[in-house]
Amino acid sequence: MYEEIVHEARETGLAGATVYRGILSFGASHSIHIMKMFALSGNLPVIIEIVDEEKLLRKFAERVHELIKKSEKGALVTIEPVEVLEYKPGDKFNQFKSF
Repeated sequence: MYEEIVHEARETGLAGATVYRGILSFGASHSIHIMKMFALSGNLPVIIEIVDEEKLLRKFAERVHELIKKSEKGALVTIEPVEVLEYKPGDKFNQFKSF
C-alpha cells in the first residue's frame, strides 16, 4: 500500500514523499509488530512522510483514507506543520519503476 500511496502522491503533483520502515511498534489494536533478525515480515510499521501545502495534503488524505479502508489494515494519518528551508531538485532525476 505504501508504494501505491507514494506513486499516487507523485502523480497528484505533491512536492515529495519518503517511506520509513520501523523496527518495533504497536497501535490502536495494541498488537506488537517487530522486526527480528533473519525474519521477513509483511506487517512491519511504515511511516510515509509527504510534504506539501496543507490544503493539498488534506485533499490527498481523502484518497489515502479510501486506500486504508480498502486494505482493511490499521493506520494513523496526521498532518504536522513544518518549515521548509530549502526545496530544490538534485542534478539527476531518478525514475523508480516497480517490477
